[in-house]
Amino acid sequence: MSTNNFNLSKESPYQLALKIIAVLPSRTQDIVKKRFGLDNNQPRTLEAVGQDYKVTRERIRQIIEMALKTIKKQLLEEMADVFMKQAEQALKESGGVGENEEFLKKIDKRFNNDENLSVIKFLLLLNSNFVFEEEDDQYHSFWHFSNISKDKIYKNIKAIEKYLEKKRSPCLLNEILSWAKKNLSSKIDKEELKTYLQISLRIGMNPFGEYGLFDWVEINPSGARDRAYLVIKHSKKPLHFSDITKLLNECNEVSIPACVTSHSWQKKVCIQTVHNELIRDSRFVLIGRGIYALREWGYKPGKIVNVIKDILKEAGKPLKQETIINEVKKRRIAKENTIILNLHNKEHFTKLPNKHYTLAKSYFKRSPVKRGRSEKQGGSYKILEV
Repeated sequence: MSTNNFNLSKESPYQLALKIIAVLPSRTQDIVKKRFGLDNNQPRTLEAVGQDYKVTRERIRQIIEMALKTIKKQLLEEMADVFMKQAEQALKESGGVGENEEFLKKIDKRFNNDENLSVIKFLLLLNSNFVFEEEDDQYHSFWHFSNISKDKIYKNIKAIEKYLEKKRSPCLLNEILSWAKKNLSSKIDKEELKTYLQISLRIGMNPFGEYGLFDWVEINPSGARDRAYLVIKHSKKPLHFSDITKLLNECNEVSIPACVTSHSWQKKVCIQTVHNELIRDSRFVLIGRGIYALREWGYKPGKIVNVIKDILKEAGKPLKQETIINEVKKRRIAKENTIILNLHNKEHFTKLPNKHYTLAKSYFKRSPVKRGRSEKQGGSYKILEV
């Protein structure tokens, strides 16, 4: 069969695949198309194809095996030269290793974006330079060059998993890369490292670009509360529950390879659901009208007057108005006038001659101080006259 008629630089992988299998008998062509999903991107099992032709799965396997041997004898390298060179270049860019779906997509983009990844996989299987490893209980399916040992790949992935286990917290790619250059290979780059992370079934990535183990809540949160906690934490500031809802739903739009993303991040939420979830979780503090902060940041629940009381009790001494205002703002979102108005409540606070404020005597009548103790002894508090 002459190959002079092939304008390979303009042919799509699908057109190339059809021309390659054209050397086969018509019935065999149909079997190959069904087995590898060439027409609809839906590969079928040997048994399913066998049922169509009323033969055993073993017979279909034999037909497929003979078909591939026949194709490989038909000057495949010359017929698919452009395609194979593009595929080799794509795999070299990630260190000679590629997670199956991500690698096939990368090749697809180099041509006409047919989005029939099954065709690309079929063509690669015809070239012995590319080795395909099936998915198992530890790794996603992946490709590698025949001169790269799969055991070396597994060893590198295991080392990364152990590194994350020891870290016990999510890491950005650059942090893992710094470690990898010292412990795996000084020549490793981001693309090769990302491939290792994508192949592991234990490693995932969140919308904030952090990698970690899938059993960590930071990577695979169990519900809206956990996701909201992470959104607020990464925002590093209090947020209104409507803004939290918006950010949660935007996480669904972040482009993350399917092999490393948790389905939890793909779930949409409504405003009322978020508000209801946050108000019941002790990790969050309502510090303003619909505004939530994290309790770990030092924010306190309750009315402003109670926050001021806590500040004075913790200080163990009278404080300036300015100091009290600043401390309240660290714990609650409140206007300065609102804080001052509460501070001037004589039932709870007393203004001393030096313009410092202390708790009112009525407070100590409800919470008597034991005699013989100073204001810092035993955690008690007494009025200091200045």
